[in-house]
Amino acid sequence: MSDEHEYKQSEQEFIFGRNVILSFLEQVNQSDIISHSPGQLDKIFLAQGLQFDRRIEKIKQLAREQSVPIIVCEKPQLDKLAGMQARHQGIVARLSQAKTLSLSEFLNSLSDSINREKNIPNMLVAIADGIQDPHNLGALMRVAQASGAKGLIMSHRRSAGTTGTVAKASAGAMAYLPIVKVKNIVSAIEELKKFGFWIAGLDAEGKENFFAHDLRLPLAIVVGGEGKGLSRLVAERCDFLLRIPMSTNSESLNAAVAAGIVFYEYVRQNLCEEK
Repeated sequence: MSDEHEYKQSEQEFIFGRNVILSFLEQVNQSDIISHSPGQLDKIFLAQGLQFDRRIEKIKQLAREQSVPIIVCEKPQLDKLAGMQARHQGIVARLSQAKTLSLSEFLNSLSDSINREKNIPNMLVAIADGIQDPHNLGALMRVAQASGAKGLIMSHRRSAGTTGTVAKASAGAMAYLPIVKVKNIVSAIEELKKFGFWIAGLDAEGKENFFAHDLRLPLAIVVGGEGKGLSRLVAERCDFLLRIPMSTNSESLNAAVAAGIVFYEYVRQNLCEEK
């Protein structure tokens, strides 16, 4: 049995629930860029006496394959890790320290991919400009990874961290999607432009309806923070500002929902081009 300090609760370190942990392990297992994974599981804590469950058995199998140790313990110890009100379903996992890339490392990895494919493909990158709600950031990671984005760029400051809450909201995407942390979003945008990306900002007041814009190009989509949207300097550096048409008297969409709509218009246009 491990020392008692193993069971100190920390919102920033733990995820829980059978589906969440299984999804996290499956994403890591499918990744071909594990070295760039922003977070993997350091340890799994399992309650004694659990009834047979296929998800638990699959978690054990993947944990063995990924060399993640499993510790069997009493339920009260899991309550300490996840919080007394949490529905952890008898399993809690501790995240290893998040691994992030610098912008230069990220762009170098894209260059390697382009060199292997011997062409410059259309590529999608997400940029989070001041998203501070961890649930929103996790959901943004989820839609970015699902739509094939090469990575998510965010600021060291003015952003939610890569915490356990973010990991849970991402439904496993944080285990796969490269996370790039930069000191300054404006400077990062300038570097992306030099690399060949066009920059599109999502703005409720944007002049261009995103449905009418040609998105078949290397594109970085900037998603603004809750309430304030894009910062002024970031908006000024965008090549174009896209708006999502909405009915009158409707409130603005949250960041992750808005991003998902536009990301999949990017996917649709590029799929149509391939036919």
